[in-house]
Amino acid sequence: MSTDLSPRNEQFIQYIVARGIFHDRNQALDEAVELLRRRQDLLDHIDEGTRQLRAGEGIELLGEEALQAYFEQLHAGGMKRYEASKQG
Repeated sequence: MSTDLSPRNEQFIQYIVARGIFHDRNQALDEAVELLRRRQDLLDHIDEGTRQLRAGEGIELLGEEALQAYFEQLHAGGMKRYEASKQG
């Protein structure tokens, strides 16, 4: 499979392969595509969060104490479900 990169990007790929960061050009390109996938996943999550906030589905937590209490509540609920799964 052929991949056409800009001269700048091709030079960078050759540089990182020469430094031994990646075994070969294909490995470097695979890693680059994986990073693009992760970036797109993050952007998709941000878009979904924005949609939820605009739809009024968000939770307003004002201050450190409110945030800490919310995390403790989430943790307690998770522990409760975990314990129930061990018994069933």
